[in-house]
Amino acid sequence: MRRGAGRIVLALVFAVLGGGAWVQAFITFFSNERRALVAFHLCLAIAGSATAVGSWTMARWAPIAALLYGATTVGLLLSLTSILKLDPGEGSGLRIGAAIVVVFTLWAAWYLRRSSRARVASENRAG
Repeated sequence: MRRGAGRIVLALVFAVLGGGAWVQAFITFFSNERRALVAFHLCLAIAGSATAVGSWTMARWAPIAALLYGATTVGLLLSLTSILKLDPGEGSGLRIGAAIVVVFTLWAAWYLRRSSRARVASENRAG
């Protein structure tokens, strides 16, 4: 079965997000940043890369990887205030960003799940 354009776009988006997280993880690892940031960036890199691979290969577990990426990103954004010891008022933009990430990853997981079910249904009809 052919990959849909949506899956290709999501694979590319998550490849860029995962790649950026790998770079950030190595930068924070070799600098004097807090280890919590290193851990978050490593988790983001793994989840983003997994989502990209899952989307590209049309794996049934790709929606789960997308949800893990979103949950990790939201966790990072919501904990940045305490990790970086920012004033509580400075976190409002982080909360808005977290809400946007939730909406995007829920949509991405829904789309990946829907396209996986369509693939399985077409394989069952063909076989």
